[in-house]
Amino acid sequence: MPKPSKREQLVEATKELLWEVGFESMSPRDIQTRSAARPGSLYHHFPSKLALAGAAMDELAQADIQRVNAIFATDAPAMDTLERYLLSKKDATRGCRFGRLAYETSIEHDELREPVAAIFDAVRANFAATLVRAQAEGTLRPGVDPDKLAVTLLATVQGGWVLARSYQDETIARQAIEGALSLLREASRDD
Repeated sequence: MPKPSKREQLVEATKELLWEVGFESMSPRDIQTRSAARPGSLYHHFPSKLALAGAAMDELAQADIQRVNAIFATDAPAMDTLERYLLSKKDATRGCRFGRLAYETSIEHDELREPVAAIFDAVRANFAATLVRAQAEGTLRPGVDPDKLAVTLLATVQGGWVLARSYQDETIARQAIEGALSLLREASRDD
């Protein structure tokens, strides 16, 4: 396997630092140290720290979008697919790598906001499409709005991660997931 280029090393170091400390707390020197880059290397490959972070976020978002799409690309019953996604293993006390950036003022920059929105859009769209499929399968009540329920599920999961990170208690994220599953069961219940 070929050695990663200096540009790739800078992007990988930035991905790690974004996850560990966020954009605003990450300095060019931190990136340089983590990537073992020489001084000035960052600016040789990128015009700014923001441009580098944007490239790192784009790569992260595309990888996560592929992962999410793969989970939902199944012939399994729709409700089983939703449950499998919701119960997939995550390190809840670290929070969501994308959701964490939403709280930084730097989210106003398109370079950071667009990848965050892209992953949230992918999850929401997969939720909504799977909920539409559940209605077609007869496992989701016809009166339930798939788009609204998709946003509610996304907000519940993200909120659970925020709370788990705030309290450093993974139990809270599990409770949020259980709440989301309860919403799904209630929406599928026959009266």
